[in-house]
Amino acid sequence: MIKSLVIFMSVFAIPIAHAPESQEHVKNNMKYTVLAIRYIGESDKPVPAVVISDSEAGAEWYRTEVLKRSKSWKVFTYEHAVSAALLKKLIEEAESFEDTVRREQEKTPGSGKDVSVTIITPQGEKTFFYDTELAISLLVSLQKHCKGDESLRSDLLKLQNRIRPL
Repeated sequence: MIKSLVIFMSVFAIPIAHAPESQEHVKNNMKYTVLAIRYIGESDKPVPAVVISDSEAGAEWYRTEVLKRSKSWKVFTYEHAVSAALLKKLIEEAESFEDTVRREQEKTPGSGKDVSVTIITPQGEKTFFYDTELAISLLVSLQKHCKGDESLRSDLLKLQNRIRPL
């Protein structure tokens, strides 16, 4: 059984290692695709970040390598490994939300920036900042895509409730 598994992994690892996308990961030093949502405003209680990747290794990498570079790197995280298709939908939703919000924020600048949304892909890294109300709107939108993943939907809801103004 183990021998079969090793052979199976070897057969699939060789083509993947030579795939152009794999070379792009190395070129940009981005091994993983991650969507991370963190509360960065002031709080008297801990507010866990939600880290979503298409692999457990990607979520772990974000927590240990990326968060460790920030002041609050010891923050507790809800980590989720989801299908590549779901992660793609969530990233598309976050980017679409940013496009819509940017136009609105240009009309009324000066709002607080309490939540960061970071998207890391092989093409690069983007971070968007929102006030609490806008972040809650984004979290509600993201939850709509998580019907098949109750754990992720639940953690997005927990974050939403933690950052909700009293």
